[in-house]
Amino acid sequence: MSATPADRGAERRFTPNTGTFSGWLGVGLAAVTFVAVVVDDHTLRGSRIALAALVFGLLVWCFMLRPRIIIGSAVLELRNPFTSWHLPLAAVRRVAVRAVTRVWTDDEQFFDGVAVGRPVRSLVRGRPAQSRYVGPPGFGGTRMNDDADASRSHKGQLDADTVADFVGEQILLHADRAREDEAPPGTPRRTWAWLEIGALVVLVVALVLTFLV
Repeated sequence: MSATPADRGAERRFTPNTGTFSGWLGVGLAAVTFVAVVVDDHTLRGSRIALAALVFGLLVWCFMLRPRIIIGSAVLELRNPFTSWHLPLAAVRRVAVRAVTRVWTDDEQFFDGVAVGRPVRSLVRGRPAQSRYVGPPGFGGTRMNDDADASRSHKGQLDADTVADFVGEQILLHADRAREDEAPPGTPRRTWAWLEIGALVVLVVALVLTFLV
């Protein structure tokens, strides 16, 4: 998890709370494989292996390393493998962090971000999710888990569940601040990771062509 100070206007960034080490390991293995094949094997078979390694590395990057949750002064970004949702913080009303982070807006639409979630073992155990309201009761239904404060009572404990609780709290806190600052509600919008999508299409097409020649 990475975060900047919680001052008004400060941007907070949360990287994936699980699988980061495996993600970088996968990207590293893909890079080593690509370099080794390019240096030692100039055959058609080598080209296939090199392209497959690039496709693998890019997919690992997209699914395990690219996702982020970015809390700005007025906008919440849920960055996913190939798309990102940009939500006005003033419109955020509820947050639930389970396998993914789900955010509800004023009109009861929900949007998912895969960067932060709880591990499978916590979901299987049925981790309790009792809720309490933040701010005036009934004001938009903002809520957080009761056990978040207790889970952070041990200094330095930053397991996946602790990070999940903290991220949910921070989203709600900044949403309340945005409403206090009378930030414009706006409307949610989606953007696409065209760089990653374009690179993946080119690599897959090139790989397929090696099997057709």
